[in-house]
Amino acid sequence: MSKLVRSCVMAAAAVGLVSLASSASYAAAPSDCKGFAAVGSGMSTSIATLMAKQGAVNVAEARGYTVQGEAKLISCYSGGIFGTECKASTHACKMPH
Repeated sequence: MSKLVRSCVMAAAAVGLVSLASSASYAAAPSDCKGFAAVGSGMSTSIATLMAKQGAVNVAEARGYTVQGEAKLISCYSGGIFGTECKASTHACKMPH
């Protein structure tokens, strides 16, 4: 294969990859985003935190949203039914099909 043909093939492949990457990023753009929150209870702060964060993720996913990043702890306080109650939130978006 001559150098000219080889360089043309490489250039065409590069253009194909760039157009594929740009179309993939366009297809993955979120269409609708919302915040979701949940409360978790537990005998300790760590258990209540885990339950609240996972609850926020579960609520978002149950409604057809894809969570963006990690759930964030908002607050905790003692005195709940199981000892400690925590509130967490997450940000989630609907991804186009």
